[in-house]
Amino acid sequence: MQKIMTIVALICAMTFQVNAQNTVEENKKNAEQAMKLADENPEDGIKQYLAAVALTNVAINDNSKYEQALAYAQKALKIAQAKEELTDTLLANSYTIIGSIYMLQRDVDNACDYLELGVDAIEKQLGRYDPLTINNRLKAGINIISLYTADTRRGFLHIMQAFYDNDKAPADKRIKNMDQLNIRFSMAMEQMMAAYTNMNRYGVPVVMEDSVANIIVQTRDWHIGQPLVNWMAPQMLRSEEERLAHRGEGVIIMNPDKGEFRRLTKEAAQKIELTFPPFYLNTQTNEMEITPGASFLFYLNPESYEKLVKGYEDFKNKE
Repeated sequence: MQKIMTIVALICAMTFQVNAQNTVEENKKNAEQAMKLADENPEDGIKQYLAAVALTNVAINDNSKYEQALAYAQKALKIAQAKEELTDTLLANSYTIIGSIYMLQRDVDNACDYLELGVDAIEKQLGRYDPLTINNRLKAGINIISLYTADTRRGFLHIMQAFYDNDKAPADKRIKNMDQLNIRFSMAMEQMMAAYTNMNRYGVPVVMEDSVANIIVQTRDWHIGQPLVNWMAPQMLRSEEERLAHRGEGVIIMNPDKGEFRRLTKEAAQKIELTFPPFYLNTQTNEMEITPGASFLFYLNPESYEKLVKGYEDFKNKE
């Protein structure tokens, strides 16, 4: 039977909260005892791991201890990696404590990499739907999305998968009160939406009309000058009856070759549709082969975008 170690180094909003009540001196004393045991038992990976955890609690108040903590964590990892068969969760724990140390040092890339390796290890050992796997993935995702703000997708994917996997897990393995943490999913979604909004600040949709590419500058629910986000959701939320009744209303397009803005009649707008290009992967070039002539998003530079907004506003004022 595998020995499942409690991953005391898993980090959430309060890192190493298991020792949060300890004084600095108590943490130092615990670290000295843990190091002594680790040094007396150099082949015992769990003792190396516990020394790393204890030293990390000290390092929170003494940065000089991080490298020592990392050295013990690396010893634990090396011992775990050398095992032919995993009999405990030392491998996952070692990856996680290393990620924790890097996180506290603000070494973002290494922190994220090792936290993900910890999740991968526990999933490989216990399975995707094990409560520990789901728990570790959620905590890793929360930390990654807070660290890796340059690309929120990295952490969000883990958070989303943790909730999804818990829903799909067998009833006897499901974390029963996971819904009490749904604010975590909501916050991650909001972070993703904020990042998506910023990413699409200068985006415009392009559609084909008689083989000519035209920029859509206004729909019933959106117009240029607003970030290209939530521009389709209102239509999707309407009933089928309402969608059909108002389809084609309020559409203004712009021909970039002519610099011409046109408000389309409802009938004309109904003939212009967002069409999604068929595609397949060319395994020889690792490129997508995309059929031309379909709709796509185009990203302008800020100056060109503002010029287009000005042209749209002038056109609206003249109508």
